[in-house]
Amino acid sequence: MSKQKNGETDIIENVVKKLIETGYKEGLAHSLGERLVASIPIRKPLMIWLQTGEETDCVYEEISALTLKRERGLWYPAALGAIAWLHREPEIARKALTEPTCILE
Repeated sequence: MSKQKNGETDIIENVVKKLIETGYKEGLAHSLGERLVASIPIRKPLMIWLQTGEETDCVYEEISALTLKRERGLWYPAALGAIAWLHREPEIARKALTEPTCILE
């Protein structure tokens, strides 16, 4: 795990634990947990989810986490991760998140 402030390390550990309980594999839970905690735009909905399990919306540049969850079939933490990605790499993420998807049956 990268160097974090003490309180942030505790938050990451709690997020990782919740991600594993949600069904994420341990390695992915650790990398996603660090990215989620590091992202300021999703901090509030992340903390609400961590404390209560409630999935509150987070909208960034007109893209909604709950819409991504519903329309793309993402788990809530992955939808928050997509919003964090949009914040970090807006051009690439916006293109990937707004293009129609191909579903194979």
